[in-house]
Amino acid sequence: MVAVDVERSRAEEVCSQIADRDGRAHPVEADVCADGSALRIVSEARDAFGRIDVLVNVAGGMHAHAEWRPLIDWTDTDWDRIVALNLRYVFQLARAVIPVMIEQGEGGAIVNITSISGVFGAPNHSAYGAAKAGLIHLTRTLCLEYGAHGIRANAVSPGAIETAATASALDEAQRAHLATVTPLGRPGRPEEIANTVLFLASPMGSFISGQMLLVDGGASVVFPLGTPGPARAPG
Repeated sequence: MVAVDVERSRAEEVCSQIADRDGRAHPVEADVCADGSALRIVSEARDAFGRIDVLVNVAGGMHAHAEWRPLIDWTDTDWDRIVALNLRYVFQLARAVIPVMIEQGEGGAIVNITSISGVFGAPNHSAYGAAKAGLIHLTRTLCLEYGAHGIRANAVSPGAIETAATASALDEAQRAHLATVTPLGRPGRPEEIANTVLFLASPMGSFISGQMLLVDGGASVVFPLGTPGPARAPG
């Protein structure tokens, strides 16, 4: 496995965890949004392992790069930054990886991490939601264009996930709100997303392609009318 991060120490930490479980991993320090980084990442991966069978595009986000705000308050620069972080780099990495998978002749798997925000509208999500919706469509296009080569492309759309970063950003009112709108009554955990990715990237998902799987604790099925009152007895 190749772990890519803009900070080498974090990539090395991931590789260390894999090594502790008797796996092999190689760290690559790279900014996936920088021009030319995709080709360098692919080159280092091939140098380290000789082939590429799976591509997982998980970089993305919003909070560290811009504030949530209405569309008319966005600058061109901030919009382009969010789209680059959540969509453009995936195009560049897929463009670099797919020829390698085709050359190998054994297919491959691409899993893109999108978001529930790419499926449902929400205030102040214009740039992020548009990028994630575009990523879902890109996933389906990859399925159609390269399925004949045995390359599968799927997307995972998380709901609210509690990470180290989001845990510090949520106050008690926000936590209570998440519990209300999520049938499972809690945010998701990173490993629950990782397990879904593992399934889609592995032979267990060998006949699944072009799909978008919501991993949101049931939030996407909640009808937003609140909790109904007690049912009346007939008559």
